Amino acid sequence: MRTEPFALRTVAALRRALALAIAFSGFLTISFLGVRDLASTVPVDAESALSSGAVTGFVAVVYAAATAGGEMARGGVALALLAGGDRGQAIRDRLAAHAVAGAWLGAAGALTAVVLTFGLLSAGGGPLPGATAVIERAAGTIAYGALMGVIGASLGLAFRSPAPAVITALVVMLALDPLFAGILDFVAQWGPGGAAGSLTGSGADDLPPPWAGGLALVAYAALLGASATALTARRDVP
Repeated sequence: MRTEPFALRTVAALRRALALAIAFSGFLTISFLGVRDLASTVPVDAESALSSGAVTGFVAVVYAAATAGGEMARGGVALALLAGGDRGQAIRDRLAAHAVAGAWLGAAGALTAVVLTFGLLSAGGGPLPGATAVIERAAGTIAYGALMGVIGASLGLAFRSPAPAVITALVVMLALDPLFAGILDFVAQWGPGGAAGSLTGSGADDLPPPWAGGLALVAYAALLGASATALTARRDVP
């Protein structure tokens, strides 16, 4: 596994994903705080702006799904197994590598949100978030990025193609989860969106505590990762 994160780091796709993570986080932070009347910002909104980096979760899941699915489609895993490697270990290595890549994306988004939040509020005379809020929101965003990296990679490895993996991730996150969250309170709190909002501090106040949302996402990532590993072990690797 030691070589996998370095291999991803040298690919242009990760650099593009980092650029998107920074751009999306910056846009969302500026849109949330605005550039006028910053002195009237209330402290809770100042802290909420720190969660703008959570948008990188979308970048992480799409990046991981496309990268892992593309590698499977090109036969990259099969080439890695020619030397007699274990299939399960090869899949776990890739899941771990994409967790690291997702954490990098989350860190980029969190740092962007922190820098812009402090920069805008300092320039506008608004209230500055405390150190505890910064640490909690940044840690939640980084953890969210890592978990979404695992989820996206699991989909890519399971589908063995980037297109269906990316489409599935986006349909669930942008259509199915919001739809059922509006109907069922359980989904609103424990579905992917609710768990993400809880972990990153970007959701409603009535969500479970961050640790509970994090555990829910860990369960999703573990289930999908185990499914991808089992599917790869049972079928021919292209």
